[in-house]
Amino acid sequence: MKQYQKNLLRAPRIFFLIFIYAISFSMLLTGVKFFHPSEAETPSKIQENIADNIIRLHVIANSDTETDQLLKLKVRDGIIGQLQESIANTEAVSDAERLLASQENTIKKSALDIVADNGFNYPVSVSLEKKYFPVKSYGDLVFPAGNYKALCVKIGNAKGRNWWCVLFPSLCFVDETYAVVPENSKEKLKAALSDEEYKSLIKPPMDTENSQDSHISIDSAIYGWLCGKYKSICS
Repeated sequence: MKQYQKNLLRAPRIFFLIFIYAISFSMLLTGVKFFHPSEAETPSKIQENIADNIIRLHVIANSDTETDQLLKLKVRDGIIGQLQESIANTEAVSDAERLLASQENTIKKSALDIVADNGFNYPVSVSLEKKYFPVKSYGDLVFPAGNYKALCVKIGNAKGRNWWCVLFPSLCFVDETYAVVPENSKEKLKAALSDEEYKSLIKPPMDTENSQDSHISIDSAIYGWLCGKYKSICS
């Protein structure tokens, strides 16, 4: 009889403990979901998805001498002129990658011709490879830092400052001062990326209402100083 009474008293306690455990387990699951969101929502995943849908152009000069830097820009202009129309006609990054792979030798020959025409005998290598790039603006779009597939063009020793742009979709501007992203390039990006990924590229508008001319001139002065001291950020 006493044992029965003990069991009777213990039963509500057991049900209470089961209830507490169930609530705790539910809260644990909720916490895991809250503190560990879907991988697709993380900044690193967004960068990776963006990188999967673009190809960059990376031209590296032989050295930092003025003549080698000018040569780099001439090679850059020649490659952009050679590729821009054909790249613009491709709709998907896979098509652009196949096109570039099929034209590697042609691109190399064109670069060698430009080098020779300017009185140099530097070798040139051309390859499609993964490279790390810092944050970079193109018109009103800002691409995050990270690893991207790139058409790499190395001139001579490839020890000089480099120049890069987004080759597909076509965002390569020879004059970046007044660069405007072509609408067809934006449409290709929108089609390839999720809404969240595309929105992450859009540069936030400046608060012109509260800005002063003095702020603009100070920013310009700082930028000019940085370019003079660290030329790589402006090349």
